[in-house]
Amino acid sequence: MLRLKYERLKRGISQTKLAAITGIHPATLSKIENGRIYPYGGWRMKLAAALGWPIEKAEELFEEVERDE
Repeated sequence: MLRLKYERLKRGISQTKLAAITGIHPATLSKIENGRIYPYGGWRMKLAAALGWPIEKAEELFEEVERDE
């Protein structure tokens, strides 16, 4: 699973809510979380900010992680 989805779930934020916060269409967010598309820089920054993730580490949100991390 991508760290993005892991961090979203850990914070109890729904995909719909994260989409609303970032302005990214829910279907697009789903594709990002499932690794079907890679977000451009602006979306990476919006997603990091919405999750309280350090902007300078935004790239790490799109790495694979184990569920129990």
